[in-house]
Amino acid sequence: MENRLEEVHIGNHIIAIYTDQESKFDEAFKFLKDGLDNNEIIMIITDSLSKDKIRKRMQNDWDVKIEPLESSGIINIKTTEEWYYSHGFPNPFKIKTFWLAMAEIALNRCKNGLRVFADTHDFFEKGFGNDLVNYESTLDSKFDFQFTAICAYDSKDIQSLTPSQRDVLVSHHNIIWK
Repeated sequence: MENRLEEVHIGNHIIAIYTDQESKFDEAFKFLKDGLDNNEIIMIITDSLSKDKIRKRMQNDWDVKIEPLESSGIINIKTTEEWYYSHGFPNPFKIKTFWLAMAEIALNRCKNGLRVFADTHDFFEKGFGNDLVNYESTLDSKFDFQFTAICAYDSKDIQSLTPSQRDVLVSHHNIIWK
């Protein structure tokens, strides 16, 4: 896991497939801490951990005061509902526009970009796996703006997709981690 985090660069659109929650979130917190250390705005999107658990883990693992970083927008902790469904059903164009705007805000705040860990499990849990694949198909395999993302998939969710849907996901990410 440590070695593959070394290959992360701004602009990467990574699909990561996890067999368990522990390894998924161990990697998430390392990936996000690297972003914080690299002067990037960071965001985690998940429903699998409460916001309080995320804050406590960041504070304990990273030995930083989370509250001022979160209130200033350097650290962003969102649920899937808050980020993707806040304005109705997810619209791929709007979401891409939000990513671009947040990366621009980061640059305007003298940050090096935006780094996001997006846990996709909630889409599958709500029966929106097909919609997620359609959204992912609108994204480039490598971003041409200051944005780096890991799209985290549970292996059982990947297995629920058709082979052609899995091919779409692979073709729209420039790094694939299994």
